[in-house]
Amino acid sequence: MQAEAIVTGSLAGHNATRYVLGIPPLILPRSLCTGDIIAYANYKMMTTEGRRNRYTFAGAEYFKRMQKLGLYTTDIAEIKQKVERLNLTNILSEKLI
Repeated sequence: MQAEAIVTGSLAGHNATRYVLGIPPLILPRSLCTGDIIAYANYKMMTTEGRRNRYTFAGAEYFKRMQKLGLYTTDIAEIKQKVERLNLTNILSEKLI
């Protein structure tokens, strides 16, 4: 299973609950690769060519983009710090109901 499928599925379920409760959806910032891949893929899907492509963390096009934007890292401490600075640590674990 691909990581981006897990992220988008989890986010969709979380946002469905938020919707039912009348809470605004969680939109992940583009400063995280998860938020950027969602925004980037949505933008690219507006074109015929973009609808033909797959956007994955391992895919050539998006992987190059992550590197160019400085989003790619395997440093777990760096990732945790970035998520913490954005106040998003354990955000999907929060009990909404």
